[in-house]
Amino acid sequence: MKNTKKIRKGDRVRDAKWGGKYTGTVVRTAGQMVFVQWDNLAVEDELFIEDVTALGTRVEGDIPTVVKAVKS
Repeated sequence: MKNTKKIRKGDRVRDAKWGGKYTGTVVRTAGQMVFVQWDNLAVEDELFIEDVTALGTRVEGDIPTVVKAVKS
């Protein structure tokens, strides 16, 4: 499914990849990729923008992530 608007950090989304089974919050974006923290799961996924659908709601403020930055 093609998104008609830009997905940004804090947007609430539903997966388009697994039949709309999961909802979550975008914690960051990178080009055509979005990183989603799924509700009720300790999993953060990296997906193409086409693999999620915006729900039209946003989370304001700091959005904690379960994946910490990797130090090199």
